[in-house]
Amino acid sequence: NMPPNGIAGGGPVARASGPAARTIPHMPNRLAGETSPYLLQHANNPVDWFPWGPDALARAKLLDRPIFLSIGYAACHWCHVMERESFENEEIADMMNKAFINIKVDREELPEIDSLYMEFAQSMMAGAAGWPLNLILTPALEPFFAATYLPAVSRQGLMGLRELIQRIMDIWKSDEREKVLAQASKIVEVFSESGHIRGDELPSRNVIDEAAELLFKLADPVYGGIKGTPKFPIGYQISFLINYSAKSGDSRALFLAERTLEMMHRGGIYDHLGGGFSRYSVDEEWLIPHFEKMLYDNAILAASYTEAWQFTQNDSYKEVAEDILNYVLRDMTHPEGGFYSAEDSETEGKEGLYYTWSEAEIKELLGEDAELFCHYYDITPEGNFEGRNVLNTPVPLQEFATKLEMDAGELKERFAAMRKVLWKARNNRQHPLKDDKIITSWNGLMIHAMVLAGAAFKNARLLQAGVKAAEFIKENLWQDGRLLRRWRDGDAQHAGVLDDYAFMIKACLTLFETQQGTEWLEWAIQLTDILQERFKSEEGAFYSTDGNEENLIIRKCQFSDGAEPSGNAIHCENLLRLYQITSNAGYLSQAEDILRASKKFIDSYALGYMYQIMNLHYFYDRRAASVVIALNTQKEYREELFNLLFRSYIPHKTVIWNHEKDERLYHWAPFIQRQKSIDGQTTLYICHQGVCQQPLWNWPDMIQAIQEL
Repeated sequence: NMPPNGIAGGGPVARASGPAARTIPHMPNRLAGETSPYLLQHANNPVDWFPWGPDALARAKLLDRPIFLSIGYAACHWCHVMERESFENEEIADMMNKAFINIKVDREELPEIDSLYMEFAQSMMAGAAGWPLNLILTPALEPFFAATYLPAVSRQGLMGLRELIQRIMDIWKSDEREKVLAQASKIVEVFSESGHIRGDELPSRNVIDEAAELLFKLADPVYGGIKGTPKFPIGYQISFLINYSAKSGDSRALFLAERTLEMMHRGGIYDHLGGGFSRYSVDEEWLIPHFEKMLYDNAILAASYTEAWQFTQNDSYKEVAEDILNYVLRDMTHPEGGFYSAEDSETEGKEGLYYTWSEAEIKELLGEDAELFCHYYDITPEGNFEGRNVLNTPVPLQEFATKLEMDAGELKERFAAMRKVLWKARNNRQHPLKDDKIITSWNGLMIHAMVLAGAAFKNARLLQAGVKAAEFIKENLWQDGRLLRRWRDGDAQHAGVLDDYAFMIKACLTLFETQQGTEWLEWAIQLTDILQERFKSEEGAFYSTDGNEENLIIRKCQFSDGAEPSGNAIHCENLLRLYQITSNAGYLSQAEDILRASKKFIDSYALGYMYQIMNLHYFYDRRAASVVIALNTQKEYREELFNLLFRSYIPHKTVIWNHEKDERLYHWAPFIQRQKSIDGQTTLYICHQGVCQQPLWNWPDMIQAIQEL
């Protein structure tokens, strides 16, 4: 009956206090041989940390000790706080070493471990779960205590780590132990029995409208997003709204999508100097961020802003998307092409120090322009974050210019010049830690975003970056017929999970559709075959792992979306796309299996499964178009058709470029052989549900047909 603690996502609570960590020199622990930046952060702790693996688990059984499992990630602010207060403290470390086998897990490297024990933790805790996530396990890996951040000593109603250790030691030596062991086994048994992998019925089409109505009720009409705090920038919800508006014509969906996109960009959650979004804001106005930047957030948001531009042609969305992607190319890209994982929230032990400003700093750097800049970007002497200022724009630029009777275009250029001055100054500060490991699934999301934006904006640099990153993943993380999850410093490790395969398949299909080569379709099909063979449950959805993992006490099937869409939802979309491209009914059948298995959850709480509901829109869309372009030998209208197809928002389309004698394409999509150039002219074929319209080769007719999609 020990009190749990809960801090969502390592989020904002009062700064901790406790016994200062001692600085007695000590030898590196077992994490020193790892390559994960997060594990290496703890390699010099006096805690005798083990990485997750057979050595640690065997030692727990041999010594009959409980396991202290601590899960986090390199950019996690409250992980750093707990390390400084507790894991660097010699006295507490000594207690931990005597009481436990201590295991550190990088949640980004081993998502299957994190996901399983997070689910256990949520069932055991009264508050919201987040990171750092700390659990006490039996030697059989069954959990009996869970908490997020723990102070070093008890305070303000939070149990301290020192007191927890003593309590566990007392239990382990007493008659209570058997009760605790039985309780832990029961928790695992309940979760094992509650596994859901298949369903009998497809979700109703009505669920799409019901989900939209629920989203409208929970939405914040003033600042966008979902009401409440903390506030997360959930890009795929915006994509759902854009998709829903395009298919239904509901103006509420477009209003909410645009309000969210605008207010996030104006808020402090957006980096107005360097581009990119932080993980979340602690307030409803998107003002004060939790300053860490994650690759997956920025990938999903870049795609959402691109889709919004395609749908509205509002150039402000294009600018934000390009700023996000330019930030990634500048600061988050390996020289050989892969994309890094994250940037930390703190420098010099202070959260947000790198990103925030005093009014005096602004005045010194900008001189006569400082007053105008401070007025627009909400800079005050007292600041809005711990005596410093997070840049944000409470008033839209046009409104601000009108009040000052200035030209908005001229003002925009002046502010761009001022931001450049500040960015150069900021760049000379100590930078936050960069987590430079390369995660396959997150790279899949970013490759898709790069290529989608490159195609929409006619930006060859973005297209080339997407191709280069995909080639990096294939060269470094595709080994012996399977995907690996993480690469860093030449070291590729950890079997890929469902998300790694599904997100890379999505990227490959986008590469194929944007004319980057049939080899990407072939690899997508090869990866899809692996998922069917090794991950798919019998007549059901897909497991998160391939079944070969050691020491995972439950094999899970994940349906709910989190910071990223679920692997099952993304792969359902992949299968629908593959069905459109190849006409192979097996892909449609697998997609239906996922949708049937999802019905139970969608019916109970649609908001947690928005990406799957977007797939339902796709599944029931009888107008979903397969567009085949048979280019003539001169490749006439190639660029014009490319622009028509990718500069506009055309939901649920697939695009196939039929070059003469592309035997590899004909192997996977045999019907394409019949859709050839007619009379030496570039010819357009548009098919719906396997029924094709008359071929078109007259340019005005092709324009009209595509505009009607």
